[in-house]
Amino acid sequence: MYILYVEKETSFSPDKVGEYSELEAAQAKAKQMKEKDSTISYTIEETNGGFNSYGELLTSVVERG
Repeated sequence: MYILYVEKETSFSPDKVGEYSELEAAQAKAKQMKEKDSTISYTIEETNGGFNSYGELLTSVVERG
């Protein structure tokens, strides 16, 4: 599963846009949002559904833009 986050220049933390089963779908949505507003940055993270000992979802960054 891939999670897309978008952050604006004026925000303190990224906003979760959505969860996607395919990387291409997440990349397409990120590209679409970047075309609308070039000042945003995005991060796509991949997760396999595992959690650490604190109950936080384990993720790894796939792409930033």
